Amino acid sequence: MSPRTSTPHSPPAGTTPAVRLLGQQEAAALAGCSKDTIARARRAGHFPHARLTGGRWAIPADDLAAAGFAPPATIPDSEESPLAASPDDGPVDLALARAEARISGLEDLLARQDAELAFLRRLAADTVAKKAS
Repeated sequence: MSPRTSTPHSPPAGTTPAVRLLGQQEAAALAGCSKDTIARARRAGHFPHARLTGGRWAIPADDLAAAGFAPPATIPDSEESPLAASPDDGPVDLALARAEARISGLEDLLARQDAELAFLRRLAADTVAKKAS
């Protein structure tokens, strides 16, 4: 796919829809996780349209929802209240979204720890093999 081709996250060529941008702290509050979890997800590429603006990261609300950190209904369209939810959203929906975001963060942590453990095992095996030689 060429860089100019439209993706599900990018608007069609020639259009400029209003995109709600969230700071990492605001995204964390909406997702029910820590700012560090949002930063790790950003570095892992879960928010492909995040951009550095004025020394701060701006994460499109669509990216937050697409990555499974918050259901689209819980992300406010306006700047009034970052935690405003529609009347249709129940506490169960918000709790579920927070739990899913927490699970995603823990899965990322587990994957990194598994990779580190595999590296340490290879290193230990190489060390033992060298000493045996």
